[in-house]
Amino acid sequence: MRLGLLARRFNPRGGGTERDLLVSAEFLRRAGHEVMVLAAQVVSAGDLPFRVRRLPAPPGRIPGLLVFGLRAAAEARRQGARLVLSFARTVSSDLLRSGGGAHAAFVRAAARWQDPAQRLAMRLSPYHRLQLWLERRAFAFAGLRKVVAVSNLVRGQLLAEFAPAPDRVVTLYNGVDLDLFNPRRKAAARPALRERLGLAPQAPVAVFAGDGFARKGLGFLLTAWSRLQLPAHLVVAGADRTAGGYRRRARALGIDGRVHFVGRQTEVADLLAGADALVLPSLFEPFGNVVMEAMACGVPALATRQCGVAELMTGELARLVVAEPTDPAELGARIEELLARSREMAACARQAAERHPWERYGGELTRLVAALA
Repeated sequence: MRLGLLARRFNPRGGGTERDLLVSAEFLRRAGHEVMVLAAQVVSAGDLPFRVRRLPAPPGRIPGLLVFGLRAAAEARRQGARLVLSFARTVSSDLLRSGGGAHAAFVRAAARWQDPAQRLAMRLSPYHRLQLWLERRAFAFAGLRKVVAVSNLVRGQLLAEFAPAPDRVVTLYNGVDLDLFNPRRKAAARPALRERLGLAPQAPVAVFAGDGFARKGLGFLLTAWSRLQLPAHLVVAGADRTAGGYRRRARALGIDGRVHFVGRQTEVADLLAGADALVLPSLFEPFGNVVMEAMACGVPALATRQCGVAELMTGELARLVVAEPTDPAELGARIEELLARSREMAACARQAAERHPWERYGGELTRLVAALA
């Protein structure tokens, strides 16, 4: 069956939704489907075993979003797709995958890290208002057959916002590459990371990884870090236009010697494997791929109840799920426990990741598509 997969941006080397789409396309192709990807922006089609087409759109973020949202599914059908799976906010798709949660839930959550001027600007923003409108239209489409949520956290948001029939919304967790992210990397990655930072071989090191520092709780993490009893180091990996403000904040807290801003990293697996722990105190995180990647490396991670991946942190790992990331006392206590017990929890972390390889995701997705076909 010819399948049309929709995404605002296609980059075979990208992360997040772009990586999820690429993985999905490959599993569906292996299952015997003819896959076509339609995107508003194509960075590179590469040497891929499926077609990638660009849907022309007018210049500008808002016109481009509107045209793609309204036309992409119809264009995929015009090009022969019998089933349309959308990784974006598009109207009239057969199957929607919500990797970013309900946009209305994101707007509400953003009030927790924004100042009053930022909150007002977001509420009045034509771009965000268009996102909300397109999402409502997408869920109101009578032909919408199934919605895939990346976590029960997201599923609950979608049910609350749009009230679809509960059996039309299914949870399908993201997977992890267990070969790329593997404890075997630790032997070389641990000393290499400490040498790079100029630290002693046994210095405790935690990593914070991801763009969007405010949403991921970096400000609250720096406050908690300044109160730790352990002389631990924090590596901040990611790109954010406000990074300078966080550097100044670390300096004001007197921890700039223990907080290392390294920018966006290409070798994420080595960075994670070189650390004792990952800390992701997000205030809004529909899933949190980096947590699964760290755990696959045998590196235990801290997450929050606002992270979908926390649903997979059971047993001993559940102690590393923070209820309120804005509380420096709770956050600090969990970080202290995480660093103190990182080695003994390494095996639990790897086992949790092993239950969710990409192959499991691919099998569930292909069965879902087969059922719809």
